[in-house]
Amino acid sequence: MRKALIGAVLSAALITGISSPSFSAEKKSQQVFAVYYVDMQRIINESVKGKQAKTIIENKISQAKKKIEQMKKEIDQIKQKLQNPVISKQEKSKLEDQLQQKIRDLQRYQQDAQIEIMNLEKKYTMELIKEVVKLIQNYQKEKNIPMIVDAREAGIIAASPKYDLTETIIKLYNQQAGK
Repeated sequence: MRKALIGAVLSAALITGISSPSFSAEKKSQQVFAVYYVDMQRIINESVKGKQAKTIIENKISQAKKKIEQMKKEIDQIKQKLQNPVISKQEKSKLEDQLQQKIRDLQRYQQDAQIEIMNLEKKYTMELIKEVVKLIQNYQKEKNIPMIVDAREAGIIAASPKYDLTETIIKLYNQQAGK
């Protein structure tokens, strides 16, 4: 939906600027305006706050992997015990129940960890986007720029690097984060 809206705005701006009946070379130079753009994904990935969020998420993933490996070892140990031919029926039944419980615990933990990590990623991403959008809006007003779009969302195929504000926004965002 955002792509369609941005596309419609860009199309309307270009059509009204180009299709006017008195479109002369002189008016063409007056009516053309630059569309500035940013790469939001790059801002999120390369900003200080984005890198901090990524580190937090990676640590959470690492912790989950360690716990999963530990749980798998416990399951393997029970399986090993079940391989013993001299084990009593009573002990075997007890171990099989333990094994099933450990497997259920592992599956539940994997699902919970996956959901927790996804929610964490979503939380940090939404927080970063909200802050960056506000910064971009302020920058746009301050510099009197007619339009700034997200290069990926707008479907920009080709654009002059001189209209790319990504690096500028990353620097401003990092400065803001340092305050």
